[in-house]
Amino acid sequence: MLYRAAMIGIAGFWLVMMGLLVRLETHPESTDILDVPVSYVMRIMFKHGEKSLLTVRDETHTIGTVALEPSMTGSDGRSLELYGSLALPSQQGVNFNGGLDMDAALRVRSFHLDMTLRQPHCHVSVTGDAASKTLRYEVRQGAQLTAAQTLPMDAGGLSAALAQDLGLDPRALPISPASISPPVVTARETRIALRGEQLEAYQVTVTEGGAPMIDFYVTQLGQIVLAKTNFGYSLDAEDWQ
Repeated sequence: MLYRAAMIGIAGFWLVMMGLLVRLETHPESTDILDVPVSYVMRIMFKHGEKSLLTVRDETHTIGTVALEPSMTGSDGRSLELYGSLALPSQQGVNFNGGLDMDAALRVRSFHLDMTLRQPHCHVSVTGDAASKTLRYEVRQGAQLTAAQTLPMDAGGLSAALAQDLGLDPRALPISPASISPPVVTARETRIALRGEQLEAYQVTVTEGGAPMIDFYVTQLGQIVLAKTNFGYSLDAEDWQ
């Protein structure tokens, strides 16, 4: 009797496992078996420090390039540098570079972003500091400083200060910071075709208010090879197929 019960249990176990494997192979999007912590994917990116060079495209044209370089700075620091260029709908070109400085738990300590419009020449610089919770921006036309302001870096204070600086009534703004839900980031294992081969990768999805915003795909060496947005733009490595 015990032997029969054991055999039934083993058979049942293998039937369940086979069912899961079949479901995994035929409907991988409907199972949470492949879910992984987002922090795990981020640790891989910073551990390997692989540069991601992506081509930006709209529905019909190539409009620019974006490069991302993650790195470890000492035992308790992480850095993510971003730079590239884009052609704007107005046919203006913009060059940009920026970066995040984070601790080992990936909490942002400071950030900066510099953007330069080519015609007419205009330079915008934005820096933020988490310790003082302040954001500063400067706008220059040629060599002349035309605007500069240091603002509180909280949602309500920042929006009100920006509205006041731009001469707007904060109550008349169409979107209130309080109405914007924080984004949700999830990750799962998947497969992609790269250089003609099927490779294991991680799909990282960002949603806001339940709506998907962007999916990007990270190889097991921490390199981003593809990103798809829900507003008509995609980014991909040249050798992604």
